[in-house]
Amino acid sequence: MRTTSRLTALAAAPLVVAGLVMPASTAGAFTYVTDAEGTAWGIHSAAPPAVDTGSIRATQSGTGVQAPYSTMLNGYGGIRVTVDATETHRFDGELLRGFGLTESGEGQFETTQSVELSGVLVSRAVHVETGATFGRWLDTFTNTTDQTLTVEAAFGGQTGFGSTGTNASRVVTTSSGDAEVTTQDSWTASASGTNAERTSGGPTATVVGDFDRTGNWLRDTFTQPMGTQGHAANFPAYVNTLALAPGETASLLRFVVVGQPVTAATLDAEIAEVSGIAAELAANPVLDGLSRAEICSIVNFASLTPADEPTHCLGDGATEVEQPEAPAAPPTVTTSSYDVVDTTIEQMRADLEAGRTTAVEITQAYLDRIAAYDEGQFGFNAYTTVAADALEQAAEADRRRAAGETGAMLGIPIAVKDLYHTKDMPTTNGSLTFDGFRPAEDAYQVAQLRDAGAVIIGKATMEEYATSGSYSDSGYGTVWNAFDPSRSALASSGGSAVATATSMAAAALGSQTGDSLYAPATAASLFTLRGTDGMQSDRGVMPLSWLQDYAGAMTRSVSDLADILNVTSGTDPLNPETAEADAHRPEDWRTVLDEDALEGKRIGILPSVWVDPYGTTTTIDASQAALQHIEAAGAEIIELPQGPVAPERGSWNLNWEGWARYIESYPELGMTSPAEIVCSQDKLPYTRYAPEFCEGTQRMTDAEVAAWRDYRAQYKANIAAWMDEYDVDAVVYPSLLSEISLNDGGGNRSSFGRRDTPSGGSGVPTVAMPAGTDVHGAPISLQLMGRAWDDAELVGMAYAFEQVAAGHVAPGTAPALTVVETPTEEPTEEPTEEPTTGDPGAEPTAEPTAEEPTTADPTAEPTTEEPTAAPTAGGPTAPGGQLPSTGPGGIAASLVAALALLVAGGAALTRRRRTQGA
Repeated sequence: MRTTSRLTALAAAPLVVAGLVMPASTAGAFTYVTDAEGTAWGIHSAAPPAVDTGSIRATQSGTGVQAPYSTMLNGYGGIRVTVDATETHRFDGELLRGFGLTESGEGQFETTQSVELSGVLVSRAVHVETGATFGRWLDTFTNTTDQTLTVEAAFGGQTGFGSTGTNASRVVTTSSGDAEVTTQDSWTASASGTNAERTSGGPTATVVGDFDRTGNWLRDTFTQPMGTQGHAANFPAYVNTLALAPGETASLLRFVVVGQPVTAATLDAEIAEVSGIAAELAANPVLDGLSRAEICSIVNFASLTPADEPTHCLGDGATEVEQPEAPAAPPTVTTSSYDVVDTTIEQMRADLEAGRTTAVEITQAYLDRIAAYDEGQFGFNAYTTVAADALEQAAEADRRRAAGETGAMLGIPIAVKDLYHTKDMPTTNGSLTFDGFRPAEDAYQVAQLRDAGAVIIGKATMEEYATSGSYSDSGYGTVWNAFDPSRSALASSGGSAVATATSMAAAALGSQTGDSLYAPATAASLFTLRGTDGMQSDRGVMPLSWLQDYAGAMTRSVSDLADILNVTSGTDPLNPETAEADAHRPEDWRTVLDEDALEGKRIGILPSVWVDPYGTTTTIDASQAALQHIEAAGAEIIELPQGPVAPERGSWNLNWEGWARYIESYPELGMTSPAEIVCSQDKLPYTRYAPEFCEGTQRMTDAEVAAWRDYRAQYKANIAAWMDEYDVDAVVYPSLLSEISLNDGGGNRSSFGRRDTPSGGSGVPTVAMPAGTDVHGAPISLQLMGRAWDDAELVGMAYAFEQVAAGHVAPGTAPALTVVETPTEEPTEEPTEEPTTGDPGAEPTAEPTAEEPTTADPTAEPTTEEPTAAPTAGGPTAPGGQLPSTGPGGIAASLVAALALLVAGGAALTRRRRTQGA
């Protein structure tokens, strides 16, 4: 048995003392720590992608995208905290982040900035023991107020997914010797299923000491107990209650033990192994490297006072743990009186044309919201870069309007995913590989929006290389869900969706290969169209899968979608793939917005796809209930016995071919081979391929190119024939099949029940339509798929659905800002020629003054967006002389309001977080 050897190794190899800094090559990105068994623990530190929760992303038998995963951990060791305070913090009960966790020694992570929640200072110290197979978490809480506060802290995470099979996990034993978790247990062990001789993820154990009750880590953690059956059993949490007097400090100590991958034959022995280590840690917790105050402040283990030092934890200061200060929160104020919260483009246009507002006021409102809600420890990180000249763009739009120009997009601020070329801002593709890259020209759709007078307000954060369908982790930060800031924003276009949903932009451009338009749009309660191949040009958009990628918009209404399609869709003379678009798009997309567009239509449905692979029903139940809106709009729902037939598909390297064509088209990138991109060592460590992986890789042959084109054409034809056979006008699909997991997971494991429509694989159009929420308040949506070039018909149907469903909802996580008066300088008083009083030669006594602001009151299509990548904090390197990005997760100093004269004349309060531009 290895228990003894693993633990006694600590005597010969004590914990590394603080002060040994990891080499820059490993400290500059997501942090891996390798334990005694060769397992690499991925710790969420402040390094890219700056999830900075201190939790375990996953454990692997090595680093990099090719290393197998050794357990089913999918984000574990985080903390949720709730404080019984007079005013509830907007992050109360959420997964805490923003600790500035930095590796101070091998496997040791220290808080460099505490998190303050309703007057309680929270810090973490994480240590993965490299001489054993466990990690230690010490969480410290200090009441900084003058009243006693009740603090509840939950420690937990995700140990698997699904209800049955090799991925599903549950507690299999405890310190009491059974599988029932009670407050008498000091440790628990979880394990997944096995399948004959196939290797499965190994078991894990959690040493919790004393705790008050269990919780459900996925949701309602402080009110719902730990699940014991089905998918809910994958989300254990352990809750402690602390009553902290003013100035009092208390700490909670926990350990996590990880096992090795198992087969059916080795599972029991490995469970016994991790259980033995957990039992020893519960009886004799390893405290090496902790200070006297840290040890004495621990409240969830029996007395830790040494027998020969009975007064060890007595006296003043015995529990006063030194904690770093928490940064000041960004100010939640605005100098714009125009309310942009959940305001449609249609309404903004009406207000602009009526003279009720200006593009400058609208843009300032969005900039202030970005400063308030995208920055700091509780920021959404929806933006990688904010345009330095956003107000100048807005002022130019106002001048154009004053000169008589009109247009739906004139003066409307739009965010664009950071794989669209922008000539005035870097285009990073979410990766340090492209840090500082400045394309020579805008992407086609961006250029069209600029010509229409839109304000390109910034670049939206995206999953590195757009490779994940589950998370939006980039080299410049991780995007957090707009409705539940503990969860994933879903897929690579998460920043575009969250920027729009939280009213930090009027709308945004994103892209989809498999699910990266519909999934993040659904999670943010937005509309989006994955149109027919070629309906919108992808010229100037970095590739993932050649010919399958689609560049489109996300909006809060169908009319807004129509306005953007009027500008961005159609034939691009320089992109042959769009040659047919003008013949199939309406001259004005608004003409298809017909509330009767579903009247008399036959809408097909495939019952087999309306099943959550995780075995839950909450999301599916709500989605099925939303079908009534289709019928209420006059359509008939027709059950289909089977889906369309997909042609046989070759194993072409579409990613390599896409990059080869891209490099040829954009020589300013300065690269000569896709290998420099695909096998870049600047990628996030857990998405990185070794250089030799790319050796010998070739582009597609002419025959393979022709075969891929034929495949898509045949698939489109098959779908049309299938729909014709059953005489349906469209087919309805659910968007999400389950709840969304928390945002600290990974390991190529889906963060939600996913089943894409055939749209991405074939190139036929699909429109996603918000349909309200499930019983837990999470957004849901339906998708309508049509035949090739049915785009206009689908947009019309979505409009008819919108009229009866009223399905779009706004999140409550980013409320309206407090409007403050614009500070103004009073003019200096000029001396009069003949003063009426005082000395005729005296200087005027009036001094110029500046007033302080005053506050006014799985059977799916093969998916290509799979792996998840994640780098550190800090935005793209700023080109010469410009302000660099301050980075995500609150690593930058808190924003300070600054006075600046608007280009259009007058003063305004402007803030910059990530300002880049000409």
